[in-house]
Amino acid sequence: MSTPTSETTPCFFEKDPSLTLSRRAFAEGVGSLLLMMAVTGAALTGQRISGGNYELGLVVSALATSGALVGLILAFGSVSGGHFNPLITGLQWLSGQRSLRCALAYIGGQIVGASLGALLANSLFDSLASEPLSVTLTSKWVISEIVATCGLMIVVFGCINGGKALTGPFGVGAWLLAAIVATPSASYANPAITLAAVLASGPVGLTLPSATWYVVAEIAGALLALVIISFAYPRTP
Repeated sequence: MSTPTSETTPCFFEKDPSLTLSRRAFAEGVGSLLLMMAVTGAALTGQRISGGNYELGLVVSALATSGALVGLILAFGSVSGGHFNPLITGLQWLSGQRSLRCALAYIGGQIVGASLGALLANSLFDSLASEPLSVTLTSKWVISEIVATCGLMIVVFGCINGGKALTGPFGVGAWLLAAIVATPSASYANPAITLAAVLASGPVGLTLPSATWYVVAEIAGALLALVIISFAYPRTP
């Protein structure tokens, strides 16, 4: 069998599945840590330089977050697939593309890594001067998170089915850049980031009840995306 290349290996799959699971899960943890640090730090920086202008701060956060994610997927994609999101891992498991053992290891690494990333960002900024943003959670915010997550998973699995590894990082970055600005929930679209946001300071911070509803909405959006992708890309028997 020939060695896979960037033209034949689908994105979000490791280049060498024989690499020990601990190494691959470690890559997912480090990537999630750096992603959450960028998400939290960008929100705090945007809050500081925008002078109270929420829209300007959101654009700053969107640019930094999407850029960080593209870079991290490119850096770790060949090692672990570059998920940094339990929804990608979970849907691969549901689709029979990843074992349960691998999925659980990845998700554990993602949640722990993201949590450490939030704490690291807090320590790098004057978090005492930036309390978490207080929002009233409404049905519109929950629906927003469903839509944002569904769109993200459609992009992810559409790129996977497209077949070229380099489409994934830029497709995901482009969608996230748009969705953060275009949705009222700011498109967390990632349970690891959402849960870690409970520990984060500044605009990205969430209360535990809000984070719980966001995670429920994200799972619903991911399952909806799986149905859409399964219809758009039917499997050949």
